[in-house]
Amino acid sequence: MAGGHINKVAVVGAGPVGLLTALMLGQKGIDVDVLEANNEVNSSPRGLAYGPAAVRVLHRAGILEKVMKKGFVASGSAWRKPDGTMIMEFDRLDTTQEELPHTVLLPVGSLSALLVEEVRAYSNVTIHWNHRATDIGQDSEKAWVRVEKPSSGVIKTIEADFLVGSDGGSSTVRKALFSGNFPGFTWPIQLIAVNASIDFGNTGLSLSQWIIDPLHWFVIARINKEGLWRIVYGETPGLSIDEIRIRLTKRFREHLPGNPEPEKYTLHNVTPYSIHQRCAEKMRVGRIMLAGDAAHLNNPMGGLGLTTGIADVGSLIDCLYGIHDGVASLNILDKYSEIRREIFLTKTDVISTANFKRVMQDAEGIADRDPFFQILAQAKRDPAIAKSLIEAQLSIGCDMTQFYDRKPMYGSAIDETDSATKATGSDAEN
Repeated sequence: MAGGHINKVAVVGAGPVGLLTALMLGQKGIDVDVLEANNEVNSSPRGLAYGPAAVRVLHRAGILEKVMKKGFVASGSAWRKPDGTMIMEFDRLDTTQEELPHTVLLPVGSLSALLVEEVRAYSNVTIHWNHRATDIGQDSEKAWVRVEKPSSGVIKTIEADFLVGSDGGSSTVRKALFSGNFPGFTWPIQLIAVNASIDFGNTGLSLSQWIIDPLHWFVIARINKEGLWRIVYGETPGLSIDEIRIRLTKRFREHLPGNPEPEKYTLHNVTPYSIHQRCAEKMRVGRIMLAGDAAHLNNPMGGLGLTTGIADVGSLIDCLYGIHDGVASLNILDKYSEIRREIFLTKTDVISTANFKRVMQDAEGIADRDPFFQILAQAKRDPAIAKSLIEAQLSIGCDMTQFYDRKPMYGSAIDETDSATKATGSDAEN
């Protein structure tokens, strides 16, 4: 790294956060090595909702239209009683006039696959599959990561100007930085995420809804136009996958809208998860940064974890672009850590916790006793209030260019539209 220009960034983790970071750095002409322990993207049922702050980062990266084509726009949400009775429905398209869609739905595995294809257009970005990070280090000039190829036992060290840890909730990078310390707590409930082809018939379900009940709650969202749905509910921790599947059949028959029998649906994935509310004590240590689940974890109610992770990328890219162009000092990375942690702790953590607690309430009378529904009712009548709700969700993102602290002494190192780097990228196993 000479004269402020960034030559290379190493990104640990080829999930949506790592791949989007790599894509946007590649678009700037910066060399990127992406290191992924697995041999392909993770396609298990996980997040699928991208809120306003994430939508804007996807738009900035030039992939929003492709994301919308593969998924679809969710105009609103519904909250229902266990018998399907509507408690509240909020259609954002009826209450706001937005230039960009509010929320887009696409399974995160599909987004990752799309990003792999986008990255391949850049010869300066390489994805190293089957490369497991085992250790990290740094000095005043560079950072490095030691990786191992489990199939061959080959160990090598990759150096870069900066290292981004986007390797998920079990992050090797975070553990190396903080000796495994990850402040927060784990919920005493197991989350079950199901992808199922199911015809809900005349149940009148919306594209996305919350079924509110202390025991038999569900979050149900349509994944694609072919009748694939994501169904999420809570279970007793410690059950085997066979026990979960047996209990799932009974739960669907007795409590899922339409009371479907097993022959009425096809299960594609049934995945149990532990859920957490945690945040690393810092998101920057020297030349090493954390982003996404490697930095913070929250329950998935409302899609805030995925949205916040994508918003991390937008803020981090602002910082790295500024350093690369000579308009920001390294101090901006401390600001990144400070602001992204504050946003998580005061917004993402608080709102996702409230969302989770709400879905487990008694549905009777909840519209009258929960201020959340009272605000939604006001927003349905008043576009100004609806707009303020959108703006509040946009605040999960942060434009870090406001913290640029240097006047440029030269032009950008490589123009963002430089076609020389847009050739053919590579997926490497070497």
